[in-house]
Amino acid sequence: MRRGQYPNPTFLNKAEGIRKKRHTKIVAAAAVLVFIVLFVLFIRAGAKLERLYEQEYPDLVGAATAVTTEHSDAVPVLEPVLTTETTEQTVPTETQEELVPIIHTEPTAETIDVTDLSATPFEEPEPFYFRTSYPLQTISHEQRDVLLDVLKQNVLDYINNTVGERICFRYINLDTGETLGINDLEPIVPAGAFALPIEMTYWHRVDMGFSSPDYIITYDGTQVPGHSSTINEIYPPGKMFYLRTLANLAITDNDDYALSVILDRSNGIETVWNYLSTISGYVNFTENATYRDFQNSLMRGPGRTSCYDMAAYAERLYYNYLSQPDVYQPLINDLAYNPIRSPFSTSFGEDVPVLHVMGRNETFNAYTEVAIIDASEPIALIVYCECVSLDRAQMIQADLSGYVANFLNACHTDNPS
Repeated sequence: MRRGQYPNPTFLNKAEGIRKKRHTKIVAAAAVLVFIVLFVLFIRAGAKLERLYEQEYPDLVGAATAVTTEHSDAVPVLEPVLTTETTEQTVPTETQEELVPIIHTEPTAETIDVTDLSATPFEEPEPFYFRTSYPLQTISHEQRDVLLDVLKQNVLDYINNTVGERICFRYINLDTGETLGINDLEPIVPAGAFALPIEMTYWHRVDMGFSSPDYIITYDGTQVPGHSSTINEIYPPGKMFYLRTLANLAITDNDDYALSVILDRSNGIETVWNYLSTISGYVNFTENATYRDFQNSLMRGPGRTSCYDMAAYAERLYYNYLSQPDVYQPLINDLAYNPIRSPFSTSFGEDVPVLHVMGRNETFNAYTEVAIIDASEPIALIVYCECVSLDRAQMIQADLSGYVANFLNACHTDNPS
């Protein structure tokens, strides 16, 4: 441009217009992008809130549109919690049967009418009560410490002297807090014994108003091959049950169908585990655990717990019952009046109350006995065995509980030995 000449105003106006258009387009694109991001965040937040609502208020989901019937609460049967398993390395790889409770007592034809499909109200027995007082120990605290060391050595020697067996042990004194554990952190297959912590969760949720033992569900005939269920074996589809009846059968009959319904009314295994992990969660029941079984085969899979955890659950139930007897009385009754005899009774005597639940899995040769024993001192005791048979397992459980019984007796005698 030569000196003295000025820019063409028309050219400047066009350039300014182009610049403004570009600026407008950029602002519009940015606004659209921000809107899309906010919309996506809003949708995700809504979905998260919906999931939380469903988790916290499962009985209210769909209530606005659901068709209700008096005393009716149909529950879909869950897939089994105790999952498939494969072995590795020292054994051929194959799919194992699912970890399920097997033990149950056969009902008699005189007490069951399979043609009556109506729900029979559950008749609660006389409430079981723990002692209100216990005898004082007659030895010094120093002597008791020595006796506890003897108990530990006896259990260790017994376990070390067994061949081709895996044994885990945990003792908790519910009065003094005294504990003793041998192999109690190893993963175990609890089978039907895991009904105890599941039902603790269930009755906790009943107390919170999320469920009711007076609900009625209708059995739809669902059967899972390989699982144990008196309901599956005896009753036709259409039979109705109160949840209180199913809660009882899950403990006293190791009924797998009954336990699956109680688990569902507890809002599933994730909710159960969230509750249990606040008590004890050394072995996560919902995640894979790796260990070697009694045949030294490498095992890996979920559905495992530990004696440490199971004893902690029994301990918490005891204290929960003492603080809220009305809430946990039904579960305490089921444990106290369990018709399956506990091998611990062999050691403590038939007159000593043993509140227990048993787990048995033949596929893994796994046998669990969990108990609250109202002896001269209240205790929680669990003995887990992997061995050749149930008879051998019950012998082991009786032997080890015998050491505990002798220990407590020695604490209440004038001449401990």
